Amino acid sequence: MKRKALRQPPRKPRSKPRAAAVQAPLRDADPLAGSALRPLLERYCELAGVKQTSLGPDHAELKLPPAERPFFRDRERVSVAFSLDALERDPEAEIAVLGSPFLSQVVEAIRARAARLSLGLIAPADLPSSDPRGAEPTIPVRDGTVTRRATRVAVHPVGRLVARVVLRAGAGVEEAVVETDVYDLSAGAPVGADVAAAFRELEAGRVEPADPTVAAAAPVPAREPGELLQLLLSHLREKAAERVATRRAAAEQELATELGRLDRYFESVLKEQADPEGIATVTALAERRRAEEIRRSQVQAVVHPLQLVEAAVLMQRAEWQVESKGGRRATFAAQRSLGGVSGWSLACPHCGRPPTTLVICRHDHCGCESCSHRCSVCGEDFCVDHGTAECRVDGLPACDEHVQVCPSCRLEHCTAHAGVCAEEGHAACSACLAPCGSCGREVCNRHAQRSHADAPKGSRRLCAACLRYCEGGTNEPVGVDEVASCASCGKSVCAAHQAVCAVDEQVHCSPHLRRADRSRRLVCARHRSACAEEPAALFASDEVAACPICGRGTCELHRAACEYCGRSVCSAELSAESHRCATCAQLAAVSDPPDALVTVALAAAGGEPQASRRWRMARDKSHVVVEVDLGRKRTAVVTLRHDENVADGVVHHSPP
Repeated sequence: MKRKALRQPPRKPRSKPRAAAVQAPLRDADPLAGSALRPLLERYCELAGVKQTSLGPDHAELKLPPAERPFFRDRERVSVAFSLDALERDPEAEIAVLGSPFLSQVVEAIRARAARLSLGLIAPADLPSSDPRGAEPTIPVRDGTVTRRATRVAVHPVGRLVARVVLRAGAGVEEAVVETDVYDLSAGAPVGADVAAAFRELEAGRVEPADPTVAAAAPVPAREPGELLQLLLSHLREKAAERVATRRAAAEQELATELGRLDRYFESVLKEQADPEGIATVTALAERRRAEEIRRSQVQAVVHPLQLVEAAVLMQRAEWQVESKGGRRATFAAQRSLGGVSGWSLACPHCGRPPTTLVICRHDHCGCESCSHRCSVCGEDFCVDHGTAECRVDGLPACDEHVQVCPSCRLEHCTAHAGVCAEEGHAACSACLAPCGSCGREVCNRHAQRSHADAPKGSRRLCAACLRYCEGGTNEPVGVDEVASCASCGKSVCAAHQAVCAVDEQVHCSPHLRRADRSRRLVCARHRSACAEEPAALFASDEVAACPICGRGTCELHRAACEYCGRSVCSAELSAESHRCATCAQLAAVSDPPDALVTVALAAAGGEPQASRRWRMARDKSHVVVEVDLGRKRTAVVTLRHDENVADGVVHHSPP
């Protein structure tokens, strides 16, 4: 919100300025309020149309217009106390001190409604002179020359910034409203003491602004808002350095006390832990709590710009043309105020400080030696806005034509240290490029990963094409030349976490292999089996056979051979007295066996077909057992699998 300048000639200040008369008793009445709070509130009320009613030297009531009420919780009237006595007289009042909710509401209203205050033109003290004496260009130019160009009168913007600064460190919070010095907003340098005094007189209302028509001069534009804000904030940083140092010292003392308390607490907890897992958990918790306290105790400064107060002043400018040996040209200007008695000011166009040497940027403007660098690639000078002060690789400066941003480390580097990543063909700095330990291609850090020192071939840099993750361990990165595919899951497994199944002799990762309980052989999931008599035990599939009678799988310990048919059967189907299986015990005589069965049985037993032979048969889950009488008390027991025409086994029996 701008305050319009009155188009009247300057007049003498009042003998008793009303603002000074009102503020003097109020400063005595509000010891809790900051020195800048009361003028800031009064200026806001004047610009926003807020009516003030004095209820006492330390008490006031604000009547808010509808546009301002949302900032104050939609209230129409707000009672404001500037001292504890006023707050005791009116408990419903808002206390106006730093850190109070009322101040936060005022700050938000100012930032939304009155971020800029224009005071008008500062009245010039004398007429401009045509000869800028004392402004001779005595500053040397690096590799260049300087010549006089022109002298003119111009209108320069000057102003100062009002901001709220909040310092946080640990449990402490400190808040203050601070102001910068008065700066030339176009040159970026502090103005002289006489101009600063005239600015404050105009701001306080003790003098009236001059008629803009008396200044028949072209205005000089102010710097860009972002650049101007950075300049004024750097000045605020310098002014708050002592306050920040005090806050940091207090935070360090509080941190030392808190860390000592944490160490004593966790030391007592560790004494109660016996197992390694509990000790590791408590230790990790202690480290995390220490890190949190250290981070919380760091001093953080938050700056809220509130208002830019600006005015205009007549300046006499002397401009010179500077030219480098390479043909670069720039303009350097000196100025002195016509609103005071200060001398000529020669300031760096970038930082606003008096330069010791002028340097011409390759983009045809100049700066001081502190704001300029010489490119290590092309040898041309450049300012801080057109290049980088340090290459990420060698730390030397590079201009904007020869500077790049590495997509891997996100840092700036010069073109002399640029390379190409083989993974995607993009540019990268040489510090981020290195050969792959497997294929040898140059890849950047973003497309590379280092394997662990416990990998089969040690710690190596691996590109994305050669990188594998071992599924047999903790998914650690390994090289493609260190892994094989698991026969169970198909994933990669390194040599350190792979083994061979004892049954199929194929590579498997360690999670898919287990040792048999009795033989201790490694078997994969597909070749694991269990004994029907020991269901909790693990066996390899070739260590368990199915019983031909009941079909259950049993191990060698729970199997035995039937002495009559010769088959290996489980112990549950074998008689301990006769040593015959249950099928042989059920052999029954048959008078007319099938012809195919007779043919196979006789062929296996080696006998001839005779009508007088006795045949006995029995069936079980897998076989047909046939007993053939061979004569002379000799018999043959033939076993045939179902649906097969070849004998599975033959056992001959003869009397002793």
